[in-house]
Amino acid sequence: MGARMDHAVAAGWGFAEATAFFIVPDVWLSKVALRHPRRSMETTLSALGGALVGGVLTYRWGAKVPADESSAMLQRLPAISETMIATAERDLVAKGDLAVLVGPTKGVPYKIFARTSGLQGRSLPAFLAWSVPARMTRFVLVPGASHLAHTAGKKLFPGQISWLAPTVYWAGWTAFYVWYFRTVGRD
Repeated sequence: MGARMDHAVAAGWGFAEATAFFIVPDVWLSKVALRHPRRSMETTLSALGGALVGGVLTYRWGAKVPADESSAMLQRLPAISETMIATAERDLVAKGDLAVLVGPTKGVPYKIFARTSGLQGRSLPAFLAWSVPARMTRFVLVPGASHLAHTAGKKLFPGQISWLAPTVYWAGWTAFYVWYFRTVGRD
């Protein structure tokens, strides 16, 4: 797959995850890191661009749709609960836009903060400004870690990496999402 396609997938995935999709773009970014480490860092910007556009759309949706209706719609997505949404609502009131940065460390999806920022009538430019470090921290760390693991794997298992890397990649993401869907967002 070429560079343009890698960027297009990253941007599309960033947009999708900021709106309704429930698998993070890090899955794609870390896959790119196995083939093209430098390109994976470049595609983080494409994922960010998609996430920001999706964040604006979700923000505007949150501003227009009644709170109970938007909450119910979000709860139809995997691993999103009423408690998670209420926590994001409280955190934005208590911590302001800093909650957008802290939320991902608690497993709270970005889309919830986008919706809630719109719902609460918070500043869209401020939301977008806080979105950059909130998204980029993980977007850079995950493919970076993937590349480091791949590099270590080449040294530890010479001649084996062609089959080992994809196996570890898929097993790792599968294990993560099995844990995530069983644990996060459960009330």
